[in-house]
Amino acid sequence: MQITYMVPAWNAHHYQDKAAVRACARPWAMIHPEPVQKAVLLCHGYTGYPGELIRPGLDLYEKGFDVYCPRYPGHGTSSADFLASKAEDWIGTAYDAYAYLAQRYENVSVVGHSMGGAIATIIADAFASDQLVLLAPALVIPDLPVSTLRFLRFFVKRTKKSWQPDPDYRFYYEGDEGDDAYLGSEYWSYQFPKGLWELERVRRQAVASIDHLAADTLSISGGLDLTIPVEASKLVTDRQQGVNKHLHIEDIGHLMPYDKNLDAQNQAMAAVVSWLEGER
Repeated sequence: MQITYMVPAWNAHHYQDKAAVRACARPWAMIHPEPVQKAVLLCHGYTGYPGELIRPGLDLYEKGFDVYCPRYPGHGTSSADFLASKAEDWIGTAYDAYAYLAQRYENVSVVGHSMGGAIATIIADAFASDQLVLLAPALVIPDLPVSTLRFLRFFVKRTKKSWQPDPDYRFYYEGDEGDDAYLGSEYWSYQFPKGLWELERVRRQAVASIDHLAADTLSISGGLDLTIPVEASKLVTDRQQGVNKHLHIEDIGHLMPYDKNLDAQNQAMAAVVSWLEGER
């Protein structure tokens, strides 16, 4: 796999994590030996990490794109770091990564998954990017109890929830044994009212960006996605600006870049590549 973890510190001006970054969560890049003129910035999701987006990175690299995936502060380290970071840190890291790429490439596109889709929307609007791909974008989150979170975040650090590792998911990252179990124990076994409030802040900023978003946008929704509804994709693809497409894949869930259904995963990743290659 043509990957490097020697990337700029795009989070240098944002919250600095205290815990070590897990191997699977390292920011990475796939850069061709010879210079190319087109790059893609990948944005991971809430409590996620860069290793989750290796699959689209591989496919795009094979088609001639240089690909970069930053890690947001508070992600892939510890729940204490997560609670100390804010929406500004997450968005700001992606913003600084895009600014870095914009100085080095003629064309930079953005791809985002879940909350990363909301962040990608913000970034594409801020830099007037030509192309944007959203995978289950967190632009509409029906189960987010916003009115409760507004106050609960001040009094409740976290609440326990059920999580178990699922061996049916196929991951593409280069990690250490125990990465999944560790991150599960730090992140996915809890609900964090403050973290969810920061997610809502990201979502609101992304929705506010849609009215003047100019990028040609592909948004993919899943029939088995229990987190983000079809309406989230339609919210961004129904707008008048740009050339936009909503692709609904009936048999894919929320975790599209490594979905258990390989055929559905392949369909989604092929659509990402085709869109960024200019197919409309």
